[in-house]
Amino acid sequence: MPSHDLHARVAAAILSQLETADPASWTPPWHGADPMPHNARTGRRYRGINVLALWCAAQAEGYADARWATYRQWAALGAQVRKAERGTLVLFYKDLPRSARAETGDSDPPDGAPFVARAAYVFNAAQVDAAPPTADIDTVTLQPEPLPAFDAFVAATCATILEGGIRACYVPATDTIHLPPRAAFHTGTGHAGTLAHELVHWTGAPHRLARDLTGRFGARAYAAEELVAELGAAFVLADLGLARSPHPDHAAYCASWAPLLRADPRALGHAAAQGSRAADYLTALQPAARKAYSSEATKPAAAMADTMLTNAEARVAQEQAAA
Repeated sequence: MPSHDLHARVAAAILSQLETADPASWTPPWHGADPMPHNARTGRRYRGINVLALWCAAQAEGYADARWATYRQWAALGAQVRKAERGTLVLFYKDLPRSARAETGDSDPPDGAPFVARAAYVFNAAQVDAAPPTADIDTVTLQPEPLPAFDAFVAATCATILEGGIRACYVPATDTIHLPPRAAFHTGTGHAGTLAHELVHWTGAPHRLARDLTGRFGARAYAAEELVAELGAAFVLADLGLARSPHPDHAAYCASWAPLLRADPRALGHAAAQGSRAADYLTALQPAARKAYSSEATKPAAAMADTMLTNAEARVAQEQAAA
């Protein structure tokens, strides 16, 4: 199945909501308190467009459980998918020799990347009988306010953050994040969401992930980068067990996304992949991540982060191969 089918499905679902709801009050699937969806059998978290597909399904059906798996995976866990339950489409990626690609019907991915997309249907834990207790599965517990874990996460990035004024923004020319004082936010999660959004912009600098940060408001490049920041921030906060709330400029951003998705439904998948990459970059800067990816006790911290980023970029390359 061509990968763009899932991209088109998710984009159509988001676009339908954008066009029928009031942007000022619309709640995207990535807002709220849902943890990152993960595979019930492997424990691995889904990434990119798959996260959006599963969050959309959870929002539509009211699923509160973050565990998903294929029919066979649930069976291997001793569970049974109930009759008449409908699965949710996700993509996975596999290596394929170039000589075999012509037989698959899939076009070559950009730059000749040796990956092809394959489709699978997964079912939520709420759709099965005899699912393992959630206590046996790694789950996310929402943090109460204040948010020391988020503050520690931000500090580990060593980003330059200047508090003051009334506007939140990342300034590429000075490589600085500007943020209103914490007291200006009604909630700690509101502050965290805004700062996470700007941190994702920060990852786009030329010496980091090198995204296009030149777009002005109203331009397609601007809308695309704002979507990356919106999704990347949601992924970061979900990983940290934090609820996501709308950005202060939520309504304006929503108005810019609709034309973007109408013109190119694949833009959503690309933004999700870039958002995952940004979240990986920020996670790679955390002490625990550096330690986990170090194979030598004396390895410099920067090199440890580079190791994780290399692995993260390899995963993103797989996602972008089908984008």
